[in-house]
Amino acid sequence: MKRAFVALLLLALSMPAAAAATDDCESTLTHLGALYQLRAMMMRSGSSYDVDRYITARVNDLREPLAGGGYRWVRWVRPSGGEGPVVKKGLSVKAIDGSGDPDVMEASGDHVYGVRVVVPRKRSLTKANEPLWVGTVNVTYLVNGRERTREEKINAWMNPDTSRTIDLGAIADRVEVSLQTATKAEDANQSLVEIHLRQAVAEDDPANPAFSTIRMLERVRVSPDPATIEGEIAAIERSLFPGAESFPILTLVNDLRRADEWMRSSKPEEQEKGNKLMKDTLRRLR
Repeated sequence: MKRAFVALLLLALSMPAAAAATDDCESTLTHLGALYQLRAMMMRSGSSYDVDRYITARVNDLREPLAGGGYRWVRWVRPSGGEGPVVKKGLSVKAIDGSGDPDVMEASGDHVYGVRVVVPRKRSLTKANEPLWVGTVNVTYLVNGRERTREEKINAWMNPDTSRTIDLGAIADRVEVSLQTATKAEDANQSLVEIHLRQAVAEDDPANPAFSTIRMLERVRVSPDPATIEGEIAAIERSLFPGAESFPILTLVNDLRRADEWMRSSKPEEQEKGNKLMKDTLRRLR
């Protein structure tokens, strides 16, 4: 049975794509190959650091890095729960309203879908904020390589604990924002305004032929133990070769190592445990 399993697997791996039944079969073999590589690495080193490093490198390859940065199979989406990451920049306003020379505040960021002008309730942990005037907000942003501009004329006084949001209607690759602001003479340097750039989050593209493999590797990263690895391998081997019995190599190797460690102990009780585990493991190999 084992020889037949190996022969069938080698045959499947050697077949050209056109004759390999379906794309699903190729994806499954990629999935299984990643697990075999991970198992082989864990047999050499059980370090959680090495496991995490391998998974990171493999996932990176499966996402297909692009020469200019980013990945072919990673897309940017609005966060489904909460606001997601936010880039914040603040300015303590000095310019006096009516002077004709407002302060100009600028901010920039990547993968932005919304711009928010915020007047915080406080300007520090112990000091209250003061009202300020916000004029025109200019937004320049790139979407799919094309530059767009947006001009939002707020032209109003904003009180502490208030905000104004500009939705870009798309996820911009790059955003640059500037706004005009001023305050009352008695509130100079006591009025704080902030620009919040609301960012999208990276998500694996389900269209990636290796999408299921990436998800599997991320599951294993959470629980990188022999039982998890062997369980994933057994499930795929059963789907490829119904009736084939999966062999838990990693579990057996780990048990042999543990038994050897106990047998080398100076404590009689651990030596006894090691002898018993060694016999039980060798019995499972027959």
